[in-house]
Amino acid sequence: MSNEIVIPEDVRERLKKPLGRLVRGFPENTSEIVRSVIRERTGRLVAVGDAVTKTLLSMGLRPDVCIVDGKIERKPVEHVVIEGAVELNCENRPGTISGQAYKTVVEALEMEGPVIVRVEGEEDLLGLVVMAEAPPGTLMLYGQPREGVVIVHINEEVRKLAQGLIEASSQR
Repeated sequence: MSNEIVIPEDVRERLKKPLGRLVRGFPENTSEIVRSVIRERTGRLVAVGDAVTKTLLSMGLRPDVCIVDGKIERKPVEHVVIEGAVELNCENRPGTISGQAYKTVVEALEMEGPVIVRVEGEEDLLGLVVMAEAPPGTLMLYGQPREGVVIVHINEEVRKLAQGLIEASSQR
């Protein structure tokens, strides 16, 4: 894998549409649905983004892996803190997936949780890495700005979609 994959505009446009089940609304309106989906999962729980991570923690739910950049809608927020969590750090420029970030996310997925991946830069596209590399049965949540939360059940179909998007991007 090269040092950095620049995600082209057409792929970023595709990613603006939810890649899983969109639960519309504010956290206070979506928490029961999210809680019931999380209870039914068979694998690990991964949160991508500060808002989703903070919401899960406020609900008393602790992700096995969370990927955060210290910002919500590009505005700085207080750092996510999870007692006993291992913290990994990486850099990732907006609109890209750096080789370092890719490896760090894979490492986090292989560790016993909780793990916080702190991204210097932007974490948005690292959900693709989770989708491509997490074992089937993993449940990933990420925020859909001003719409709600997206719930992605990782299975072989999702993995192939994400791997294809990453591969297509890396060949340009």
